[in-house]
Amino acid sequence: MKHVDEESSRRRAIARVVASSPGDRASSHAWMIAAAVLVVAVVAMVAPPVAALPVVVGSTDAAPGRVEQLELELERAAREWDVEAAARVLAAATDISAADPDRQGRELLQLRVRAGLLVAELLRVELEQTPEPERAARRELGRRIDAAAEEALALLDRLTESSQAQRLRADLLATMIRSDFRAKKYEAALREAIDRALELDPDSPRAMVSAAKPLIFAPPERGRDLDRAVKLLDRALELAPELESARLLRAETFERAGRHDEALAEWRAVLAANPRCRPARCRLERQGSAGD
Repeated sequence: MKHVDEESSRRRAIARVVASSPGDRASSHAWMIAAAVLVVAVVAMVAPPVAALPVVVGSTDAAPGRVEQLELELERAAREWDVEAAARVLAAATDISAADPDRQGRELLQLRVRAGLLVAELLRVELEQTPEPERAARRELGRRIDAAAEEALALLDRLTESSQAQRLRADLLATMIRSDFRAKKYEAALREAIDRALELDPDSPRAMVSAAKPLIFAPPERGRDLDRAVKLLDRALELAPELESARLLRAETFERAGRHDEALAEWRAVLAANPRCRPARCRLERQGSAGD
């Protein structure tokens, strides 16, 4: 009964996450794209893992056919930057768990973690697009981000340690950093997770992407290092040339370093590979070159 009660509570929490998002908002703030790129682990996060995450609990996978279908839906939601589709996958995966709490297979737990991360990251993009004066809308988005991220972090605790698990932990913590207070609260755990992910697998492109984020977006006094970030992203793209998140971050890094032509070429390459990529399209539209 305890498992059933826990899953029922989680199902209600996910239902709140799926609740309708705030209405239309302004789409062009000077800081919008940089903040959106802060969460571009999106495609990397949902891609099929290089190695499955080891699982602590039961080894029998629940509803494998349905889980595989949801994996495909999650990948599509990520590629199309569709938060509502991602939230539906998260809710469906949670329902599968609630139906049989004692049969928590590896694939299902991984799916729930990755879906929670995708929801949190896409909601973070919405938050950064929401004007500061719309405080109620921003608070609601922040609540939904935290609900998805905290649920996924709790599930990660049920998986044994691996580079992928630590990288997912880092990306989940990053979605919850929205102020100086929160940076101080989560920064140590975030950096610890990144360092551990790379220690466990020094050649993980996705861990390199996670490691590059603080180097790009942190203030200079808190560890910004654009040269090091470019080196990490160059290496990630050597290992995984199609990794959209690495290209987006490299474009942002070039922009911040004053390498504007290189940044423009990178934005265009990303958009050519994925016409639904919102950060690339928005940046190019701002520069009047989306259709070039």
